Amino acid sequence: MRTKLIVTLMIVAFAAVMFSMAVAEDAKHEYVGTKKCKMCHKKDGIFESWSASKHATAWDDLSDADKANKDLAKYYTTGTTAKGIALNNIQCEACHGAGADYKKKSIMKDQAKAVAAGMVIPTAEMCLGCHNDKAPAAVAAVAKDFDFAKAVAKGTHAKAKKAEAKK
Repeated sequence: MRTKLIVTLMIVAFAAVMFSMAVAEDAKHEYVGTKKCKMCHKKDGIFESWSASKHATAWDDLSDADKANKDLAKYYTTGTTAKGIALNNIQCEACHGAGADYKKKSIMKDQAKAVAAGMVIPTAEMCLGCHNDKAPAAVAAVAKDFDFAKAVAKGTHAKAKKAEAKK
């Protein structure tokens, strides 16, 4: 009896793991790159603000030797599109999630729909996923006295927020 229970529990656990893996695979969103984000976010100042940030040039600012270091390079790139195009620098989707499923204007104008379609609202914990003491020195330096509220105020979308506040 006890053996049957243990075997049954193991089968249920295995099925649950397989199901969760299948769901995770189905939920995998694809990257589209900043050109797609720019189409809508050029007018609101968000693209311009990101373009002026250190995130926008992170990869470009590395030496060739640093670019060849895979452990270092992962902190300075975003991912790869479905077509295999490398997304260098810390692009929009590095913080907001792969955008193929939420990039449409009809989805983006409703934050709940966008989040349901894979858009991520960045948190302090997300920033500390890269900006931590295990990261390369230039990235880790930000973590020493990291203040999420201050980072947001002066960060990637700061110019756009100031323009919005003036309206």
